[in-house]
Amino acid sequence: MSAFTGTGTLVRFILRRDRIRLTVWTLALVGTVVATIPALNDMFSTDAQRQARAALMDTPTGIVFGGPGYGLDDYQLGPMIVNELTMSMLIALAVMSILHVIRHTRAEEESGRAELLRASVLGASAQMTAALVTVSLVNLLIGGLTTLVLVGNGLETADSVAYGLGLALAGISFGAITAVCAQIVEHGRSAAGLAFLAVGVLFMSRVVGDMAEDGGNALSWLSPFAWGQQTRMFDDLRWWPLALYAVLIVVLFALTYALAKRRDLGAGLVASRPGPAGAGRLLGSTFALHLHQQRGAVVAWTAATFLFALSFGSLATEVEAMLEENPDLVAMLGNAPGDATKGFLGVMGGYVLMAASAYAAISVLRTRTEETSGRAELTLSAAVGRVRWFGNALLVSMLSSALIVVMGGLGMGLSASAALGDSSWTWTMTGAALAQLPVALLFAALAALLMGAAPRLIPLVWVWLGYSLLASMLGAILGLDEWLMNLSAFELLPKLPSEEFDAVPVAVALGAVLVVSAVALAGFRRRDLASV
Repeated sequence: MSAFTGTGTLVRFILRRDRIRLTVWTLALVGTVVATIPALNDMFSTDAQRQARAALMDTPTGIVFGGPGYGLDDYQLGPMIVNELTMSMLIALAVMSILHVIRHTRAEEESGRAELLRASVLGASAQMTAALVTVSLVNLLIGGLTTLVLVGNGLETADSVAYGLGLALAGISFGAITAVCAQIVEHGRSAAGLAFLAVGVLFMSRVVGDMAEDGGNALSWLSPFAWGQQTRMFDDLRWWPLALYAVLIVVLFALTYALAKRRDLGAGLVASRPGPAGAGRLLGSTFALHLHQQRGAVVAWTAATFLFALSFGSLATEVEAMLEENPDLVAMLGNAPGDATKGFLGVMGGYVLMAASAYAAISVLRTRTEETSGRAELTLSAAVGRVRWFGNALLVSMLSSALIVVMGGLGMGLSASAALGDSSWTWTMTGAALAQLPVALLFAALAALLMGAAPRLIPLVWVWLGYSLLASMLGAILGLDEWLMNLSAFELLPKLPSEEFDAVPVAVALGAVLVVSAVALAGFRRRDLASV
């Protein structure tokens, strides 16, 4: 029997099993491109407006989120898409690829399903190959559809093909990095964390290199985040940087198979360190256990949000100049030019809230993994009640979200204070962030409700979060009706400091959080474990 026996069957099974998941990712990413192109074209319709935007992309924060900035001298739609959309697309593709590869490799071994399949007519390398094939297919599909969207909007065909191909190859590269990480450590959560760490280091390598030298230095060229933009689509197209992706993919694929042969099924090349024989005093409760299990994620999310908030706040001095060149931005930043700085910081504060809301849902739904893996059953078989176990998980999620919100608001306030020379912005933005906290708590409560009462409906959390993100980020540009905007969770509460604080909706939101949380706990207490 060949090591690849059964790969084709497994590929078809993965595509069928993940058909909804992969369809949602594809529609979301390609849909973002579809919505962004006309929005950018309409908002920045004159040369003066586009050059004002180009000046913003030439700032340190613009380089962080936009890259080296090719085509800024004559900022047309093509370079605008490359500079302002690429990093967001690459980060999303990295998340998708990492989660997909871990789901169909290390997670399958951890659950025991891989051993059952390998006991039948399935080659030793079939599972890894099927995961890499399917992640490659979905990335190529997204890249191909993106190319068609660009060409359909009148952009140059060769540059559009290069852009779509660059996205696809970058996504496959992130999947290959994850496959290597899956061979090193024993648990799926650790492998995903290692892959995200590697991608984060590569992203920062690109940022440091691009900021150190115009067009990037050697550090930039070490990162796959840079190679697509170094192709210089819609400016001075050159194809050879894309070959770096092919080299990286081939090397990482070969390394993955070589490492896989050197480890046992279910084990990692680096053995897990045994824990202490007895738990310390700080692990004497279920609350401490949940917090201990999430400590790394909490620190990482909080630090990342704080650093990004610092970057956002530093742009406060650029707002007035932007509005002079493009008054249409007033619709996004405030009702009057005089409120532009407050409006800008209010909009940027929304990104902090989005990060906290996403973490709130992820944190609560982590208990589903504990449940389906059987670890929750072992915990609950001791003198631990269901409400206590699940309630403490929900409490950890809410407190962690509050920490992310506070640190994000503090970071934005500190940098805005330094940029504007007014220390009051520190407390203004911290208070503004806290005023929005009930929205993040709502996502935690909703995730808990579905987890407790109807686990099969858990995807509804991501549907509402995804819609809220798109509506809040692109609603003003796309001219969505007011009732559609109001369906977004991020439009429920006043956006301080550009709007006046209103205690009524905040109190209503907090009341809803308490009621939904109580119903969630009651539902979890009554239903069977691992049920749908």
